[in-house]
Amino acid sequence: MSHEPEQIGDLIYTFNPDYPYPFPVDQPPHYWMAEQTGRLAAAVERYFNGEALAPAELALMRQYLRQYLERAVMTGDANRASLLSRIEALRSTRDIERFADELAEIGVEPF
Repeated sequence: MSHEPEQIGDLIYTFNPDYPYPFPVDQPPHYWMAEQTGRLAAAVERYFNGEALAPAELALMRQYLRQYLERAVMTGDANRASLLSRIEALRSTRDIERFADELAEIGVEPF
């Protein structure tokens, strides 16, 4: 695993030893707390507060969820392709909340 910054879309992630991914994978997903622009953290805070997200914030949340799902370990019955295909349809804080709840049911905890 590289400790060099990685840019994915508009977001830049660095390795953070305080948030190691708990499973051995070639390319672990990045946690939102390791994103360096500060824009994702602001969007996540608004999401946590149940506030409406602006279109740009929703786009950042979708970028984050996409990289996380592409790399996360999932249970055997999870359909990664199906989950990834649904990300673009997330249009509100409530949509993201429902999606995150569904992910939690298959052992994926992006937040």
